[in-house]
Amino acid sequence: MYSSRILERFKNPKFAGGLRGANGTGKAGNEDCGDLVKIYILVDEDGIITNAKFKAYGGVSTIVACDIVCEMLINMTLEEALSITVSDVMSKLEGDIPDNKSYSAVIAEEAVTGAVEDYYKKKEKEEKLQNA
Repeated sequence: MYSSRILERFKNPKFAGGLRGANGTGKAGNEDCGDLVKIYILVDEDGIITNAKFKAYGGVSTIVACDIVCEMLINMTLEEALSITVSDVMSKLEGDIPDNKSYSAVIAEEAVTGAVEDYYKKKEKEEKLQNA
């Protein structure tokens, strides 16, 4: 069902875990399958994502999709992160997951969008406090 490359990444995800100091967090999930994801980003003062991590409750495809999307995020601008599509994630999976598991890429993409939006909300709130 899954390639050895996907199973190896599932067993040893590079970006699993929390991220101390994260300034953006996005949550997403799929009620039908029960997969839940949080993606954490650390953004520097220039708007570059310097680190990304994830926590997930889900199957092989969800864990791997989140690991891949976190890898993609590092060194991206926030605008580039928002441009990540489900197709981008699926192409990184290189057809190594079944098509009926494409919801995993959707969840990962939604969590990225949420993390960037959360970053912007926190930044806006911080600026309002500084200008008050």
